[in-house]
Amino acid sequence: MDNNEIKVSVVVPIYNASDYLRPALDSVLQQTLSDIEIICVDDGSTDSSLDIIKEYLERDSRIRIITETNAGPAHARNNGMRRARGEYIAFLDADDFLEPTFLESLYEIAKRDNLDIAISRYDVYNTKKSTFELTSEAEYSAIFADGKVSSKSEYPDEILMSTIGSAWNKLFRRSFVENMGLQFLADVRMYEDVYFVVTAMSVAERVGKAAEVLMHHRIHSSQSRKKFFGKYYTQVPLVYLKIKEFLMSHGMYAPLSVSFLNLAASRSYKMYNLLPKDSKEKFWNMYHEQYAEQLGFAEREVSDFFDADVCEFVLNVQMYSHNEYLKRLSRGAKANLQNMPQNVDMAKKRKRIRNFFRNLFGKK
Repeated sequence: MDNNEIKVSVVVPIYNASDYLRPALDSVLQQTLSDIEIICVDDGSTDSSLDIIKEYLERDSRIRIITETNAGPAHARNNGMRRARGEYIAFLDADDFLEPTFLESLYEIAKRDNLDIAISRYDVYNTKKSTFELTSEAEYSAIFADGKVSSKSEYPDEILMSTIGSAWNKLFRRSFVENMGLQFLADVRMYEDVYFVVTAMSVAERVGKAAEVLMHHRIHSSQSRKKFFGKYYTQVPLVYLKIKEFLMSHGMYAPLSVSFLNLAASRSYKMYNLLPKDSKEKFWNMYHEQYAEQLGFAEREVSDFFDADVCEFVLNVQMYSHNEYLKRLSRGAKANLQNMPQNVDMAKKRKRIRNFFRNLFGKK
């Protein structure tokens, strides 16, 4: 296939995924959009994954194989992106699967609305129960309601929390990715896709969303999820520091600081609540001793927070060690949230930031 004919490159990082790889690849090959390439990046699998990929290669010339030595999913995706030739790029995890119209639907709205990023709704497939379960939308996904094209310029305080931090339910314009130098964060094993998605959303000019559920994300046992979090949870604040560095280097930190604050604080709070008792203490004290200040939490006003529980977490983690916090908690003490508004006045903030963008880009 000529490079100019490839509408979408689908990058599939693969590591020991033989149990679920066939349904994933079948869902790509059965797409109604046929002008695609499938870049399978085998990350040093020790099971039969590579043999399965080679089997599929013999069946369909649109498949390409890249092999590397267990460098992690971020390296695999970055490697696949470098080889991509399509107008847009999609990412599929090797245990997920797509509706047949996933690529065509997203490609059509991307072309129609000249999008940098096109987003799909998704559900989760529970492997143990063999059931499909709808998920709640991201906190501020309503900015894409009724097919609306949105961006940081119009929704600076909401944009970073308007979609999940996963790449597998999105299309990215390849020229946009390359021009902005977007990469998956290769020196972590957790939230590497969060870094890619958040930085992409922070610099995209046009983002849209399809109304249909077009993607199925496979989930395994909650025990395996907790085990993974328990192994890599210390990397969470590092990812958000890297995001902050990106925003600052691209002149986006000031206009998107409220959005970044609420994203980093809410996800840190969520991770804290997911961890077992001994990990909770270490995670909390990491923020207390270092990361709360480095992430800019101390610079913010109470009124900048969208959620009172998250705000209370941030105030406490700055002031108290974990042991001190638990002692206060046992006495029923709470952080002072008297300045937390019942309804955040977003209109004034958006107007202020819109003026920033007009001045920055010379828009009238």
